[in-house]
Amino acid sequence: MSNENRINPIFAIIIIPIAGFVLLNLSFLIAAGTRFCLNLLLRQGEGPGFSILPMIGHLSTFVVLLVLSYLALINKRIPQVFKAAFATVPTAVLLVYTGIFLYNWPAAVYAVSGLIVAVILLYLYRTKKPWFYYYSVLLVTAALLYMGIMGIDI
Repeated sequence: MSNENRINPIFAIIIIPIAGFVLLNLSFLIAAGTRFCLNLLLRQGEGPGFSILPMIGHLSTFVVLLVLSYLALINKRIPQVFKAAFATVPTAVLLVYTGIFLYNWPAAVYAVSGLIVAVILLYLYRTKKPWFYYYSVLLVTAALLYMGIMGIDI
């Protein structure tokens, strides 16, 4: 086990939610910027052809955030605990977009989200990631589950 994995647990327990919250807010800004740019580029007029703009916006935002997350997570200069905090972004993006696309079928939202979380946890287990990655994923999952149960929309 490397020294990097032996960080102070209190530090990880505190820094992951704080850094994750900041990163998720930055993600919302990136999403807004992506949508704004798409609207400038694609909204040359109105009509039936433009009803697909929301879907294009969602998909492009999804791709941009996942690519940025991937680049951060493979960066070898970022300490593992901060990568774990950054793991909140792709987890939240996947779960939120699952909720958006399956909004009319709540049972499907929970089933697909549960499958996504199970696959993420299996990946973390198979790649032998430190405990704070699990903490990060479960923290986001618990927060979004609470929001779903309480009927809180983003």
